[in-house]
Amino acid sequence: MTRNTSNHETINFRPVTSGDLPTLNQMMRAGKAHWGYDEEGLERFMKKYSIKDTAYFDTIIGYVAETPNGVAGYYLFNTGEKTPQLDQFILDTKLIGKGLGRHIWNHCVKESQKQGWPEFTFVSDPNSQGFYEHMGAIKIDEHPMVTAPGKMAPVMKYSTQRVH
Repeated sequence: MTRNTSNHETINFRPVTSGDLPTLNQMMRAGKAHWGYDEEGLERFMKKYSIKDTAYFDTIIGYVAETPNGVAGYYLFNTGEKTPQLDQFILDTKLIGKGLGRHIWNHCVKESQKQGWPEFTFVSDPNSQGFYEHMGAIKIDEHPMVTAPGKMAPVMKYSTQRVH
């Protein structure tokens, strides 16, 4: 699926593959680093959340968003959970604030609707909570942060039934 954004950048969405693994992990780490976490926190985060092998791709649904300039972002749903879990929603940090996050989010929501999911949950970085709330997600809980021990990350829920 190809879509033009408000700033006329073309985004092509394609299903994620195991060949994307290095790019996904690189973007995940860069996304966390963008928020200023120290090296130890980033290492703990990657040790726990990085994609370690291609077997991960057996239980996920996800898409990579590409522009003529390369990968703009991606999202991954873990389908092995009772309630669908948005495992990752990552935007290239150079593109934050340019409107592409909204386009990727809208694709993410449409995909969850195609799957017939009435809602999905996810753990957000506290720095991203405002974006997700702006997109219509609500905070339902908190989860201890790996990157910043002693701090809590919001657990969010998004209802795919809402009108946006």
